Amino acid sequence: MFRSIPFARLAAVALVSLAMAACAGQKEPAQQALTDLDAALVKISEAGEKYMPEEYAEVQAKLADLKSSFDSGDYGAVVRSAPAASAAIRKLQADSIIAKSEYDKQMNAEWVALAETMPGVISSVDRQISRYSSGSRLPKGLDRDGFKQAVASFDEAKKAWTAAAEAGNAGKYEDAVLQSREIKKTVDTVMQTLGMAAA
Repeated sequence: MFRSIPFARLAAVALVSLAMAACAGQKEPAQQALTDLDAALVKISEAGEKYMPEEYAEVQAKLADLKSSFDSGDYGAVVRSAPAASAAIRKLQADSIIAKSEYDKQMNAEWVALAETMPGVISSVDRQISRYSSGSRLPKGLDRDGFKQAVASFDEAKKAWTAAAEAGNAGKYEDAVLQSREIKKTVDTVMQTLGMAAA
């Protein structure tokens, strides 16, 4: 009985040593897996964050969990979970490509609508300003300083529209639309100030 105790302890120590060796042997593969996953996510991070922000955040969380496992010495968990994380990154990439395509279509369609309507709106505001500028009467509730301020805002909007139109004509639909949305807000405000119905 007394002879079996040292043997049992020796066996236990041997098992622990083997487990530690096995764990240590997985450190390098785990480190490489994290490096590869980080590199893969970086390549698609801009598109992923822009077009699929929720899915991108989920993938980031997966990688953060793996890094936490690595830091705690659980290299086996990293190695086992790396394939699923890699698949999640590939899915994010595919979903981002689809989402970008849909977004680009939306921007294109919105730009076409803006390009059709904004020139006419701007022309009508120009005519209204000319009528007030050439006469003695101003819109109800608007003094001369307020009128000058409205005209100045409108002039800035017209300059911005020229830049937006150039972007749209160059196929930069997102830039054109984002600029035009702000321009339309300004023009709508000027139209209301001048007693016109907003476009």
